[in-house]
Amino acid sequence: MPSKLPDERIQRLLLEVVEHFDSEDRAVHERQIRKCRRLKLYWDNIFQAWYSEVAHDWRVWDTSISEDTADQAYYDKPVNTFRAYIETIIAALSVTTPSAKCFPEDAESSLDTITAKAGDKIGQLINRHNNSPLIWIKALYTYYTEGTVFFYSYPRYDEKYGTYEQNRTEEVVEERNMIKCPICGQTTEVDEVQDVFMPETQEENCPNCGNVVQMEQEQQSFTTTKIVGKTKHPKSRVCIEVSGGLYTKIANYAKTPEQTPYLIHAYECHYADAMEEYEHLLGNPKLLNQLKSQGMGPLDTYTQWGRLNTLYMGEYPNYVVTKRKAWLRPSSFNILGNTDDIKELRKLYSRGVKVCLVNDEFGSAEPEALDDYWTISVNPLEDYLTHDPAGVGLVATQEITNDIISLVLQTIEHGVGQTFADPAVLNFKAYRDTETIPGGVYEAIPKSGKALGEAFYQVKTATLSSEIMPFFELIQSLSQLVSGALPSLFGGQLDGSNTASEYSMSQAQARQRIQNIFKLFTSTWKEVQGKAIPLFINNMKADEKDVQRLPDGSFINIFIRMAELEGKIGKIELEAAENLPLTWSQIKDTIMKMFELQNPVFLEMLMAPENIPVLRDAIGLNGFYIPGEDDRSKQNDEIKQLLESEPIEDPETGIFEPSVDIDPIYDKHVIQFEIVRQWATSEAGRIAKIDNEPGYQNVLLHGQKHYLEMNKQMVLEQGAGEPKGKDNPEKPQGSKEIKEESDVPVIQ
Repeated sequence: MPSKLPDERIQRLLLEVVEHFDSEDRAVHERQIRKCRRLKLYWDNIFQAWYSEVAHDWRVWDTSISEDTADQAYYDKPVNTFRAYIETIIAALSVTTPSAKCFPEDAESSLDTITAKAGDKIGQLINRHNNSPLIWIKALYTYYTEGTVFFYSYPRYDEKYGTYEQNRTEEVVEERNMIKCPICGQTTEVDEVQDVFMPETQEENCPNCGNVVQMEQEQQSFTTTKIVGKTKHPKSRVCIEVSGGLYTKIANYAKTPEQTPYLIHAYECHYADAMEEYEHLLGNPKLLNQLKSQGMGPLDTYTQWGRLNTLYMGEYPNYVVTKRKAWLRPSSFNILGNTDDIKELRKLYSRGVKVCLVNDEFGSAEPEALDDYWTISVNPLEDYLTHDPAGVGLVATQEITNDIISLVLQTIEHGVGQTFADPAVLNFKAYRDTETIPGGVYEAIPKSGKALGEAFYQVKTATLSSEIMPFFELIQSLSQLVSGALPSLFGGQLDGSNTASEYSMSQAQARQRIQNIFKLFTSTWKEVQGKAIPLFINNMKADEKDVQRLPDGSFINIFIRMAELEGKIGKIELEAAENLPLTWSQIKDTIMKMFELQNPVFLEMLMAPENIPVLRDAIGLNGFYIPGEDDRSKQNDEIKQLLESEPIEDPETGIFEPSVDIDPIYDKHVIQFEIVRQWATSEAGRIAKIDNEPGYQNVLLHGQKHYLEMNKQMVLEQGAGEPKGKDNPEKPQGSKEIKEESDVPVIQ
C-alpha cells in the first residue's frame, strides 16, 4: 500500500511526539536491553563475555589472541543448561496451538450465527497462513529471553496471495430523446423501440396527467456510470509477528495496555529495502551521510546493538538503517502544550496514528489505533506490563555450572603428581634418551648409606573435594526448581522405584508447575485471534477458498463467502482446555487404558471409522493394518466420484440409481453406510447440499444401497439359527420382511 505523507508542519509535530516518548526512561530501557542481550548471548553458547561501561557493550573474550586468558580458556568447556531447560519447557507448552471459536452477537440472529461459523473457518485459515505452531514457539522463546511478549496483527496485500477482479467504471454523458407535456410539464423518455421522434402533428395521451396533447420533443443530456472493464487487485492476508523488549518499547509505568500512551517498534533493514517502501527518501543526503559516517542507524546505536545478531561479535553491519514505527494514542498529543496543535492532530487522527521513521527521517503517517493491531501479554504474576525475562533465574546456575566444570577439569589434570629426583642418583640425560617400556630396568646409583627411594619425592598438586559432585547435583536441582523443567517433563530419571504410576504422577506434577505460563499464553492468544479475525473480515474483498485435507487423506474445498459476513461476531473463545495439551505418549497410554477397561461405550468410540487414523498414530506403527481402513478409504473415493456426476434415471421405471454402484458381496456395508451417513451430516455434506445438489443426492442414493444390503445381512443373521416356520417352511420363523428400496429412508 502506498505510504501517506502529511504536510511538513504535521510531520514536525508528530516527530516531536515520537522523539519525546522514545527518549522516555532512556536509562531504564538501556538496562533492560543489557539484560536481554546477555540472555541472547547465553542462548547462543557465548559465556566468555563481560560488560564494558566505556563501550556500553558485552565484550566477548577472543581467547585466540589473548595471552592472559589463553590458559584459562583451555578449561572453559561450558555445557548450556540454560538453553536446555528453556527448550524443554517450550516443547511441553507448544504441543498444540489452540484454535478459536467464534460466538454470534445474538444467538437468535441467523446472520450472526452464519458469520460466527465463518469466523471459525477464518481463524483456521489465519493459523495456517502464519504457521501458528512456530508463532507459539517464537513467543515462548521471547518470553524467556526478552520478557513481555508483543503480538502485531496486520493486513498485507500481495499478488502471491491471489487476486480478485473489480469492475472498472466511468461516467459517460448520453443524449436521450425526451417528450414533454405542455400542461403538466413532466418529461418522459421516448420508448426505446422508437428510433425516431413522433410526427409533430400527432397527439397522444400524456402518461402523467392523461390529457390528449401535442407532446413537445427535445433532447436531454444524462450522466451515467458504465462498466468499461475489469481491474485486478491483490488479495490480503492477516500476518502475525512476535517481538519482545529488544524490538518494542512501551511505558514502564503502565499496568495495563490501555495505560501506555505509545508503542514504538524498531528493527533494522538494508537501506535499499527501506527506500523501496518510502520512495520519497531515495537519495536523501542526510541518510546517505549517516551511512557513510557510521555505517548504520540513527545517532543512538545502543538499541541497535541490543538487536544485533550475536554472530557480529561487537562489529556492526554496513548500509543498514533502522525503521521505527510508533503507534500514538490521541492522549499522547498533549505533550505538545499548544492547544491548536493538539486539536489539529486530534482532528486528523481521532483514534490514534502510526508514524514511520527511517533513522530520523519521516517516512509516513496514517490513522491507526494501537489496540486494533497490537496485543501485549499481561502477566498476572507481575505488577507491570514490562518485566524481566523468565530466563533470568537460570543465569546464576549456568555460571556456577560453568565454574564447576572448569574446576573439575583442572583438578583432574593437575591431580597427576609431579616427581622430583636427585640428579646424583638418576642420570636424566640417559633417562631421556631411553625408551620407556613397561617393566623396564634402568640404572640408578643410590647414595652411600641411603635407600634409593630417599632420592625421589612425589608431589600431588590437586585433589577433587568430595563435596564437589553433591554440590553440582544440588545446582542442577535448583535449576530445575527455578525453571520448572523437572526431570519427568523431559523423560529424566526419578528418585525412588521409578514405577509407571510414580512416573505418571511425577509428570503430572511437573506439567502443573508450568500451568501458569500456559494460561498466560492461551489468554493472550485469545486476544490475538479476537483482533486478527475481524481484521481479516474488514479487509476481505472477495470470496476465499481454502483446500483442506480430511483425516481419510481426501481433499475438500472450504469456502468463505462475502455473503456469510453480514452478521456480527459477539466474542471469541479458545477451544483448548485449561490443562496442558497431551503429548503423543500420553494419548497412546489413554487409548490403551480404554481398551483394557473393555467398556462397551469406549470400545464403540474407539472402533468408529473416523477414529482409525487416531488409533494408527497412537500405536505408532505406520504400516499397521487396521480392519475396516480399506473400506473407509474405498468409500471416501467413491464419494468423490459420486459428487462429480449425477444420478442415472432408469428410462423404463423412472427410478434413479447412483452413478457408482455398490458391490453386494465384497463391501462391508455397515462401515461404508456409516461413512456416507457421517459425510451427509458433516460440514462437507452440508456444503455439497447447497452447492452441488445433484452430486449430494447421488451420494445419498449410493448410501441407500448399502443400507438395503446391511438390512438383508442383519435379517439373515437373525434367522440363521431359528427353526423354519409352519406356514412357510422356506422362511425362518420370526424373521422380518426385507425392506423394499422405496421404504428406505433418504438421509437429507
